[in-house]
Amino acid sequence: MAAKPSYIGQLNAIANGERGGYELFKAWGDATKDKSLKPTLDMVAVREMEHSWAFEKRLSELGFSLRPTTNAALKKQVRYLKSKASDKEKFASFGVGIEKEQRTGDGTDNLLQLLADKTIDPQTGALIGRFISEERDTGRQLLKAHKAMQRRQQAKKLRETKEAQK
Repeated sequence: MAAKPSYIGQLNAIANGERGGYELFKAWGDATKDKSLKPTLDMVAVREMEHSWAFEKRLSELGFSLRPTTNAALKKQVRYLKSKASDKEKFASFGVGIEKEQRTGDGTDNLLQLLADKTIDPQTGALIGRFISEERDTGRQLLKAHKAMQRRQQAKKLRETKEAQK
């Protein structure tokens, strides 16, 4: 058997992280009362699980098995996303819809660092490239859904104000 590739741990971490992402967005999608937001949350959940499966499959193709991890913080966040907290608050828990000054980190996504290992084979590199593109698209889709939710909420308030003035 060939030597263990240096990026196996990275593939395992992505597979586990994406499985956790599925749990988060599935919980939120099941809990939301916003019928316009639900399709985006469901799409993200499915995409997260597909990523998990794709990376688990790649591990298997390379002769390794997924090493599942447990994450107490994930369980807590799933409970929160199932709660009656507002969708606005739930978006904020992902850093969507909050002011840049309130965000943690430097604002970069660091996803290209996944390709820094020059020993990554072409098939794994292609998988990581697709993953990066879809993760960035997920961010755009969530931002778009957040803005649409804000517009719906503003329109509702305007209608309510006009009705109250009658």
